[in-house]
Amino acid sequence: MRFFSVKKIFLFFGLLLLGGLLNACVSRSPLSCQVLNSAVMQRHFPRSLAVLPFRDLTGNEGIAETVRVSFYNHLSSLPYRDVELHITDLRLRETGLASHEAIAGVSVRKLGKILGCDAVIFGTVYEFQRIFAGFYSSMNIGVSVNIWDTRNGQKIWSDRYTARSHEGGVPITLLDIPLITVRSGLNLTEGVKLQAVEKATRYLAENIPTPRRVRVQKYRAAEYDLQVGAFFEPDRADRFQTQLKSRGFPAFIRKNTDEQGELWHRVFVGPYKNRSQALEIKKQLDEVFGSNCFISRNNS
Repeated sequence: MRFFSVKKIFLFFGLLLLGGLLNACVSRSPLSCQVLNSAVMQRHFPRSLAVLPFRDLTGNEGIAETVRVSFYNHLSSLPYRDVELHITDLRLRETGLASHEAIAGVSVRKLGKILGCDAVIFGTVYEFQRIFAGFYSSMNIGVSVNIWDTRNGQKIWSDRYTARSHEGGVPITLLDIPLITVRSGLNLTEGVKLQAVEKATRYLAENIPTPRRVRVQKYRAAEYDLQVGAFFEPDRADRFQTQLKSRGFPAFIRKNTDEQGELWHRVFVGPYKNRSQALEIKKQLDEVFGSNCFISRNNS
């Protein structure tokens, strides 16, 4: 009878705690600006996009750039021409826009001229929490994006989403407590964080309006490459290509000149027939080389 009372106590307080935490973790995603919808319908949509450095409101070092790269990778599957991240960062640095404060002080129209794009995307990581309550844990990552048309200086799209990963359970006996606690702790690992980032950025990118006809044509012909490096020095690019090939990755080099006349030697792996295959290879590259490669769409 005494054991039954302990069991009831655990069950009662467990349900009470889980209920309170889950009620506090409801994701809402209001769409405050949807001008891009009508622009797509009227075929006045921006043809090119640049993803600006994301702002971090959480105080967690590195989270903003991790989210930005993930969002950019999902954006690359849409039928817009995206300015590569390193090109965006290079042009911002060259014009003295190395901080969020400096970028905020420049008009959207001027940013468009600097980056050579029709629209810019501002992003913010407004939540990053690891909640641990013994037999319950939650990983929460909240991201918002705003798209501004650089041709007229107007905001045309905004959205926000909070990805949450819950783990745990209600202990029925004393023996359940350590098992559930360990399982809850595993929900707070770096791998789970990256999964939450992936979920949030995929949701946001997939909800950006796209012209239907362009989308179908692009997807039918598209192949996907992974850019794993960009070098000024050709010998460094050659060495990296050789290293990739020795690991079994189909590496190749593309040369191109940017608007400043600088010749880049870009190292790619691929091509791959679909995005899911490219993402799988990206994971392998990240594990082997610790690289932060980008997915690019190849329609040639």
